[in-house]
Amino acid sequence: MDPRSAARVVALLSLTGLPLAAQPAGSLGVGASIIQYDGFLTSGAAVVVPAVRFDTPRFSIAGQGSWTVFESGNDVLQGNVAGGWLVGSRDWWRVELSGSAGAAKYANEPSSGHALGGARFHLIGKEAGGWFGVNTGTRFGSATGAPLEISAAGWRVRRRVALVGSVTATRLGADRYLDVGGAVRWTGSSVEVEARLGARPWTRSRGEVGDALAGGYGDLTARFGLTDRLSLSVGGGSYPSDPARRVLAAKYLNIGLRVVTLGSGSSATPLVSPGIARRVASSLEAAGPRLEVVGEGAQSRLRILAPQARTVDLMGDFTDWSVVPLVRVGPGVWEAAMSLPVGLHRLNVRVDGGAWVAPAGTRVERNEFGGSVGILVVR
Repeated sequence: MDPRSAARVVALLSLTGLPLAAQPAGSLGVGASIIQYDGFLTSGAAVVVPAVRFDTPRFSIAGQGSWTVFESGNDVLQGNVAGGWLVGSRDWWRVELSGSAGAAKYANEPSSGHALGGARFHLIGKEAGGWFGVNTGTRFGSATGAPLEISAAGWRVRRRVALVGSVTATRLGADRYLDVGGAVRWTGSSVEVEARLGARPWTRSRGEVGDALAGGYGDLTARFGLTDRLSLSVGGGSYPSDPARRVLAAKYLNIGLRVVTLGSGSSATPLVSPGIARRVASSLEAAGPRLEVVGEGAQSRLRILAPQARTVDLMGDFTDWSVVPLVRVGPGVWEAAMSLPVGLHRLNVRVDGGAWVAPAGTRVERNEFGGSVGILVVR
């Protein structure tokens, strides 16, 4: 459970397990953290984070609340909502409108909040792309002023790895600052590892920001799928202040559990915008299911990558052409343990009860019945 989740709504969705039709999703997270905010002593804290979202091919909206209780007895209540809407689209570009709003209340201090809106222009390839965006709005309560953010980013997706790099320039009243950052995420069958690095190499302050905000930051998080609906998260590092949204910089260590209460159990870690991520997931899936072999001999596991599948079946000469249902072991990942003797093997797979096909990752040959079959070589 990342303490940042107490102040950031999941408005950007992951590249794994993305729905192509309308779908609601909900989760509840509970965690324990050791946190040191800038200007404060280190403190232990317990965090409860409910979240909900709704996605369609062109529109996504997400809401998140949090209740953080520090060992001093003081607590923080926060809530955020954000949405994105694709208003124009072509094969290689998209226009996206987005907005977010949030509010926070710490102990007996006055409450504060923000409302931001903006637009992004996306360039999209099958496995890479980027965007340019502008975001502005207002703050209210104990903080006022209209922030302006200008950002540019690039991303690349290659099978199990997603990379994102970004540059954001922010103006807030008399203050100016620049953030440069990157993230990489690797998704395994039941483990997801994400690392983020960033720096604020330049600030110019005449108000609330301060030169102390300059410097580097980074964190590392590992998520372990315990079941389809329960996952364990362990992480630590640091993150920067976000004056536009009234978030203090901090260093932290944490551990938490997340249970899916509604919809899919797929990751909700933000990397790429909602509709764009769905576009990428669709294009990657268009090539059909992909086969990977993990291990050797009696320890072999046949793994099929099929992001949108509800069921996956396999049959081959090593199953005497009997149908073997695969087990979902992670978002879009299906497996079966098999003993594969050395030599050439023929196999096919089907997704959601559809046609039998030769999976990507095998050599495709025509069979005697006029169809196709995948050839797998085991050495």
